[in-house]
This record gives sequence, structure tokens and C-alpha cells, in this order.
Amino acid sequence: MAEMAAVLLPGEAEALVQALRSGPLRNTGDRGWLRQHEAIEKLNMQAILSASAGQEQLLIELLVNYAKIPTLIEELISVEIWKHKVFPMLCQLEDFKPKSTFPIYLVLYHEASIVNLLETVFFHKEICESAEDTILDLIDYSYRKLTLLAAWSTNREFPTHEKLVPEDLTNASSMQVVIAMKALVSRT
Repeated sequence: MAEMAAVLLPGEAEALVQALRSGPLRNTGDRGWLRQHEAIEKLNMQAILSASAGQEQLLIELLVNYAKIPTLIEELISVEIWKHKVFPMLCQLEDFKPKSTFPIYLVLYHEASIVNLLETVFFHKEICESAEDTILDLIDYSYRKLTLLAAWSTNREFPTHEKLVPEDLTNASSMQVVIAMKALVSRT
């Protein structure tokens, strides 16, 4: 059997997992937060590669041993709060004219990255057990996404990836529906 290509070496993966932290909402989008987003992206890519090769044990062990599943769930909830409370206020500011919408997109995309990483690793009993009480927060999050999808389904309009364009960042609901579909499809 051919050896799997790795995004991260075991030592790199361990360092990234160890460095995962929950931060205050006010730090969303700053340099430290961006480094953490990059780390989550790398861990996500490694998790997907490892799972497709049936070799995800190292990442599972790291996330369990360093108790980082609750941290990931807390980050997920934090980004959801930012998206619903802070982002709309930013969009309403008269002087809000960012030179680039990419940092805002990254914050919105961060939710999808965490959902995808959790989706990939939550097939293992150890991960579910290591979530501890934050599993209730994840259940609440999933319920909110299910409610969102139910509301959208009454209109029979589900946005597709083609409809999500960078210019439409003020309409975060399109991305929200796609993330909700991703979160719920992974549970079925």
C-alpha cells in the first residue's frame, strides 16, 4: 500500500493541537486568531487525508489527549455569536468600508472549517466522550442549524455554492445555510 501524503508531520500536528485556544470574542479576526484559523485549516486538511486513508488515529489521540474538542466547540459557538451579533453591527456602520473583505470572509468561513474538522473526527467514540459537557452546546448548535434549514425549506429555496460570491458578504445567510446543511448532513 502506498504511503499517504501528509499535510503535517506528527510533531507539527501535535504543536498545532497543543496551541489551540479559546479566545475572547473581541480578538476575532486579529493576528493570533488568524494563526489559529490557519492551524485549524491545516488540521482539517490532515484529518481529511488521514480519514480517507484510514489512518486518523494520531490526530484523534492528539485531540483527546490535549482535550481540544471542547476548545473547538467553544470556537465554533464563538464564531456563530460573532456572525450573529458583531457582523450585522459592522455592516450597519456608515464608515464601514473595508479595503478588503477577505478578513471578514475568513471569519465567516472559520465556522465551516471547524464544522468540517468536527465532522471528520466525530466518527470516533473517544472524540464524542472527550467533548464532555460541550457536547450539549454542539447539540444546541445543530438544533439552530436544523431550525434554519427548516425555515429555508418552507420557501423551497436553498442557496447553492454558485450563489455565494464575495460581493454578497453582507448577506451572510447564504453562507449560513450552506454551513447548516454541511453540519446536518454530516450527522446523518
